Amino acid sequence: MTTDTCLKCGSPMGRGEYSCQVCGENEMQDYQMIRNYVRTYPNSNAMQIANATGISVSKILRYIRNGSLSVVDNPSRRGRS
Repeated sequence: MTTDTCLKCGSPMGRGEYSCQVCGENEMQDYQMIRNYVRTYPNSNAMQIANATGISVSKILRYIRNGSLSVVDNPSRRGRS
């Protein structure tokens, strides 16, 4: 079996996989933590989520960019400067 190397930790992984099993599980845990936080505090911004969860703002924004998380416009904040 041919293996590739995980870009995050350098561990071997199956060819064509995005990450090794450990990094994949860590990624899923981070994602679930963010989703749970946003369900509880739906009007949070990326900085608030990062401060509460310990997950970097860049990772949160990556989830938004790749479509895993959505940004919802908050009508109560329209028109504020």
